[in-house]
Amino acid sequence: MLALTKTVFKKTFFLILFIVLLGNEAFCAAKKSKKKTKNTEQQTESQQEQKNQENDEYIDINNDEVIDNQAIKLPVQKRTFFYKIDEQIVKEVENGSPESLKNAMQLIKKSYEEYEENEKVLISIAVQIMKIVWPSQKISWEQPETNIENPYIGAINSAKQGIFDSSTGDVDFLSTILPALVLLSPVVTQTNELKNSYNSVFESCQNSIQKAMQFNQDSVLAHYLMGVLFQKQGNYEEALPYLKFAYDSSSKTEEILLSYCDVLYKSGNLELAQKIVQEFDSQDLNIQVLKQKAYIAFELKDYDNAELLVARVLQQNPNDLDFLLFRAKILVEKNDYIRAVSLLDVYARQNDTSLDYLILRSRIQLDWSKNTTAATETIEKALQLYPDDIQVLMIAAKISSLTDSPVAGKYADQLTEKVLLKDPDNIEAMIYSLNALIQRENWNESYRICQKIIGMNNYPVEIVGKFVQICLRLGKNEEAFNFAKTQLTKYPDDEIVLQAYVFAYSKVGNRDAVIKYIDSLMVQATQKMKSYLFYVRSFLQVSEDKTLADLRSSLSMNPRNSDSLFRLYEIYYDRQDYRKAQYYLRQVVAINPNNNSLKKLNEALTKMVP
Repeated sequence: MLALTKTVFKKTFFLILFIVLLGNEAFCAAKKSKKKTKNTEQQTESQQEQKNQENDEYIDINNDEVIDNQAIKLPVQKRTFFYKIDEQIVKEVENGSPESLKNAMQLIKKSYEEYEENEKVLISIAVQIMKIVWPSQKISWEQPETNIENPYIGAINSAKQGIFDSSTGDVDFLSTILPALVLLSPVVTQTNELKNSYNSVFESCQNSIQKAMQFNQDSVLAHYLMGVLFQKQGNYEEALPYLKFAYDSSSKTEEILLSYCDVLYKSGNLELAQKIVQEFDSQDLNIQVLKQKAYIAFELKDYDNAELLVARVLQQNPNDLDFLLFRAKILVEKNDYIRAVSLLDVYARQNDTSLDYLILRSRIQLDWSKNTTAATETIEKALQLYPDDIQVLMIAAKISSLTDSPVAGKYADQLTEKVLLKDPDNIEAMIYSLNALIQRENWNESYRICQKIIGMNNYPVEIVGKFVQICLRLGKNEEAFNFAKTQLTKYPDDEIVLQAYVFAYSKVGNRDAVIKYIDSLMVQATQKMKSYLFYVRSFLQVSEDKTLADLRSSLSMNPRNSDSLFRLYEIYYDRQDYRKAQYYLRQVVAINPNNNSLKKLNEALTKMVP
C-alpha cells in the first residue's frame, strides 16, 4: 500500500513539473513572438517614415520620376483640408463646370447630420462657384451652413468685394483658383470699363490660374476664367483656345457660349460665332443672348435684324444707355441720320464724353451735316479724352485731309503716325497721310509713301493719278508715263486711269501726237471725260486764246470741273485781272467748301479787288 502511494505521488509530481515547464515554454514563445511583432512594427514604421521622406521629395509632373530636391518642380500635393473626402468628388468640384458641380453634389449627398465640416465647406464652395461663375444655373441641392473660418470661403468673400486674396497659400487647386473669381466681380468689371486700373489684379489672376492648372490641367473653370481674363483685356486671339476648351467640355452652358461667341466675332470669326449663337432658342428672351445676337448681326452688316434685336433689348430695359447708343450706331450705318441724331441727343443728356458717342457725333457732322467745323470740335474733344484710340485718330486725319487744316494742332500725316506704328499696312491711314503731304507739296515724302502703297497691290485706283502727279512734280516724267501705261493695260475702261495716262503722255509725248490722241478720245468719251480732255489740251495750246477756248469748252461739258476753274483763276490772276480771277476762285471754293487753303487764297484775293 505504501509503495502504491509513493508511485502515485511520483507520477503526480512529474505531471505538475511537466505542466510548469510547458507553461514556461509557452510563455517564452509568446514573449518572443511579441518581441518579434514589436520589431516588425518598428521596421514597418521605419519603412513608412522613409517612404514619407521620399514622398516629400519633388516629382517631375511630366514623367513622374523622382529628381533632386534642389530642382524647381511642383511638390507632391500633401494632405489638404479635403483629403478625407472621396477624391472623385473633389475632382468634380475642381472641374467646376455646372455638370461636374451637380454630379459632385449627388455623390456627396447624405443626411444633414452626417456632413463633416470639410464636406460643408466643399459644398459651400460649389454653391458660390455656381452663383458667381454660372448665374444662369439653378442650385437644386441642399446647402448646409458652415461657421468655420478658412481660406477657401475667405478668398470667395474677398473676390465678391473686388479684392484678390493672396493669403490662401496655394496649397491645392481650390485655394489657388478661388481668388481669381474676382475677375467676375461687378466692381472690377465696371471699373475696368471706365479705366485700366485693374492691371495688377489681372496679372495676379493670370498667375493664380496658371498655378491652378498645374494642379488640374483639365479644369473647365480654370480655362473659362483664363479666357474671360484675356477677353476683358481685349486679347481675343489668346482667349480663343481657353474658351474653346470650355465650350467643348460644357457646350450648353450659357456663360461659356456667350463669352466664346464674343471673342469669335471680335477676332473676326463671324461665321462660327453666328453658328454657335444660333444654338440659343430664337424665342429666348434672355437679354444677354439678345445682345450677343445683335452684335454679331451688326458685324455681319445685317443692320435690319440687328435693329430688331436691339429694339427687343430696349423693350426689356429702356434705360440701357449702351444699347441706346448702339441703336444710333446701326441707324448711322443705315444712313438714317435724323433718327440717329435724336437718339444721340437723348444719350448726351446722360453722357456726352463716351468714346462711341463722340465718334458717332463727329461722323454725322462730317458725313451728313457737312459741318467740318463742328466735326473738328467734337473730334478734338475725343482726342483729349482718348488720344491713342485708332478710330478717333483716323477720323481726325480724315477731317484734316479734307480741310487741309490741322486738327488739335496736327495735320493728317502727323495724326496717322500712331496708327501706322500699330498697323504699318493700314492703307486708309497712308492715303490720309499722302493727301496731307501733297497739299503741303512735300513731294519727296509723298513719293515714298505712294511707292509703299503701290507695292501692296491692293490699293484704290485713285492712287494711280496721285502717283503720276507726284512723279511729274519731281521731274520723273518717264516713270509717270510708264506707270500710267502699265495701269491702263490692266484697267482699259477706268476713266481715272485713262486721265492719269493722258496727263502723263502730255508731258513726254510729241505735242501734235498728243493732241491727235486726245481728239481721237473725244469721239466716244463721256461728258465728264471730255471736260478733262479739254482741260489737258489747254496746256498744249500755243496761244492764250486757244487755251481759254479749251477751258471754256471744258466747263461747258462739266461746270463743276475744279481743275479748269482754278486754271482760269491762275490765268486772270497773272493778268492782274483780280475781279475775274476771284469770280472763278469763288466757284472753286464753293465746290470744295472744306478746303481751307482755297479759302485763304480767296480771302487774300478779296483784299486785292478794288
